[in-house]
Order: sequence, then C-alpha cells, then structure tokens
Amino acid sequence: MFFMNQCLEAPGSGQLTSANYRLIRIVFHAFVGLCCFIDCWPVLILAGEQGVSRDTSSIFEIELSVTGKLKFPVGNDLRSGSLEIIEQPVHAHSNLIYRNKVDPDGSEQSSAIVRHYEHATANAAIGGDFVNTQLPQGVTDIHVCKHDKGLDFWFHEGFLTQPEADLLTVAFDPVYLAALVPPSHQARGTQWELNQDVIPDLLCIDTVHSGGLEATIIDRTAKSTAVHIQGSMEGAINGAATSITVEGDYDWITGDNSAGRVSMLQVVIKESRDVSYTAPGIDAEAVIKMSCRSQTTLQPRVVATSSNGGMSGYGRSRRGPGKPGFRWISDAYDRYDVVYENNWKIIEAGSEYLMMRFVDQGALVGQVTLTPLPLQSEVLTLSDFENDIEKTLGDQFGHLVSASTYSRDDGTTIMRVASVGEAEDLPFHWIHYHLRTVEGRRLSLAFVVESRHMARFSGADRQYIEGVDLTLE
Repeated sequence: MFFMNQCLEAPGSGQLTSANYRLIRIVFHAFVGLCCFIDCWPVLILAGEQGVSRDTSSIFEIELSVTGKLKFPVGNDLRSGSLEIIEQPVHAHSNLIYRNKVDPDGSEQSSAIVRHYEHATANAAIGGDFVNTQLPQGVTDIHVCKHDKGLDFWFHEGFLTQPEADLLTVAFDPVYLAALVPPSHQARGTQWELNQDVIPDLLCIDTVHSGGLEATIIDRTAKSTAVHIQGSMEGAINGAATSITVEGDYDWITGDNSAGRVSMLQVVIKESRDVSYTAPGIDAEAVIKMSCRSQTTLQPRVVATSSNGGMSGYGRSRRGPGKPGFRWISDAYDRYDVVYENNWKIIEAGSEYLMMRFVDQGALVGQVTLTPLPLQSEVLTLSDFENDIEKTLGDQFGHLVSASTYSRDDGTTIMRVASVGEAEDLPFHWIHYHLRTVEGRRLSLAFVVESRHMARFSGADRQYIEGVDLTLE
C-alpha cells in the first residue's frame, strides 16, 4: 500500500544497484543528444517543417558519449527545503546505424517513417554499476511518428520496452533540422531567432519557459551558408526544471528546392536538471557524432546477438502487435507482463514489486505498485478483500466507494475496490485490484491518486489493468 509520503517520494540512494530499468531510462532519455556533431552528405534530403526525412538512399550513423553526474535525493520528501543530494558519476556510450525505408502501410503524405536499424546498442557506468541495452535481433524496422510531445518510436510486430525506445531518442533528430533553415538572400552578420515552438523537440524536453536559440550567418557563398547558433534556456521535462546552454555551428547547403539541407552541424549542449518524482537530477555534457553516407560507401557493423526479438530477456513472449504511444515491461521472473501508456514512468522494477508513476503535462497525478502474490488454491472473496484493504489503510481509510468482481475470457478473475480517505490532511483516492488466474497465480495492484487529480487520472487504472497479463502461453 502506498500512502501520502510514498506517493511523493523519489528514488533513494540505497536503490542505486537494483534499479537497472530506471538507470537506463535516466541515461538514454535524459542525456541523449546533449551535444552533437552532424556530417550530412549531399544525399541527405530534409522535408519541410511539417514533413519528415524520407531519404532511403543513405545510412545514418550516430555515436553518443556522455560524461556527467546523477543527483539522487536522500530521504523521501522532495518538498524539503534542505534536501540532501548524493551524486554519482555517469559515463555512457551508444551507437545507432539505420536507414529510412518506405512505409508499406503509409504514403508520401504520411507523417510516419520506418527506420531499419542495422545496429543499436548502449552501455552506461553509473557509480560502480553497469547497464547495457540494445535492440534485439529481429527488432529492426521501427516506425517513427511525430506528435505534440516529440517523436514516438514503435515496432509493428511487438511493443518496445522503455529502454529500447529511449535508446533511439536523440536531440537534433533529422526530422526537425528543417527548423534551422537560414533566411534567404541575407548577408554575413544577419541574426534571427529560431522558432520557439520547435526548440523543445530539438532538445528532447517538454517546454521552454524562457530564453531561446539565436543564429548568426558567419559566412555565405553561392552554395552554402555557415551559421553560428547559441542560446540559454530554462525549461522543464517530466515536471523537473532544467537549465540548458547551447553553442555551435552548422552549414546549410542550398538544394534544388527551397528547403535545402544541413551538411554539417556541431553543437555543444550542457544541461543541469533538478531531481523529479520520476528520475534523479543530472549535470551532464554529451558528444554525439552523426553521419549520413551513401549505402554503397558504408559497411554496417551488424553485431550478432542471441536475443530473440519476439521474446523477453527471460523467455516471456513480446506482446504485440505494437502501436504508437505504448510500451511493454516483462517481470524478470515471468510472473506477469504489462503493456502500458507512455504517461506511466517506471520508478522501480525488482523481484518484490514494480512501481510506476502517472505523469500528465509534467504533473505527478498517480502511482501504482504491482506486487506478485504466492500461488493460492483458496479463492479470496470480495468481502475478504475489502476487509484487508480497510485494515491495511488503518486511520487513513475514510469510506468505501465501490467494489466489484469480473472475469476475462482467459479465466482471470479481477476484483476492484475503490475507497477514499486522508493522508497528512490531504484527500486521497485508493483503487486496489486483485488478479487471479485459474491456476492460482495472483497479482496485487494498488493505485493512489490525490483527490484533486482524479479528473486528470480519468480511469487510467482500468486501461492499465487491461494491459496486465498473468497467463502463461
């Protein structure tokens, strides 16, 4: 059961060695693209502001190196004015090699593309711990589509895990480079500000509150324009404040059409991010090298792996078919797996429980904890379940709102009990589930939502439960 203090807690320093899922998310979602070097050969084709890169004649290679530190809070209450921070050094490296493909299910006007990844791996050292992730063999053709929160990556044959999707996320993705087009027929020294709306997409953050990016033409010829770019911004990602500085240069080559293309871009980005309810803080700098070459001149480095794209690392089948906006996690002991919406963020994944938090537009809305239970032949009654919940909540229990039982086609019985109460003088809603298969496999789920956020939560527990599977195929 998770009450007020636990709903507002952040990952503690004692959890560093066990939270592999969380660590890989931190490194490759928080750091990817902080500093980049792009070298694009003339075969690179960029679409307009509303389009996407559809070049199918080139192979893109991206190498990322990160150096910095993670900031973990000591204690559970992030609201404390004297929050103590423990810092851990982090070093990370990733390598991506892909080419764009024609989407057999789309059209030239579609906002989605398909990237065929020849190679996608990443490794990180955080303190004394090492975390590795990669796209498994067979998980190669990844759909990429734009939405209001950036790019979404999904695999048609099965759902991607959060670490797999984060591995593919880079700042200054070619999809957005059309935003760097310089004004036409302007001389050396001309300055302009980049469109404020595209900056969060370029930097892989949620919002920019102040500041921006300014570009200056430093040289111009008949065929190319050399541009210097710099700026400082205050923004946010997943509810955490972040400060970012940017400085670098790029060359814009005038093409046969009015759009043109980036032939070279080198940008250094440094970021300082606060601790949030879903991740530690960071102070880091990264270097990304991106190149775009003809397929005839680049020999892809395909790394053999024993992983099967259709299976989890522990043998459980990857759920599918995949679709945009969803991720998949499989319990390490094959007791259950979950397909969930992107708004849910993994906080802890261990042998005893899985904790996730629901974030909406940067606000912490709710939390769920999944706890596997021992096999049991005796069937728990709804009345017994209600009594157990009231006893566990103790003085925080107010009154019962609803209780129900239903079954799925696969034989899984689901009990749902909703109640309200108070914790630290704040009203809360609790929603408890008990899932049981015909064979007696059981899973407990406890959702907690501050009452003022119930409208935003909007039945997210029911959709989450639909993605939970205890059956063994």
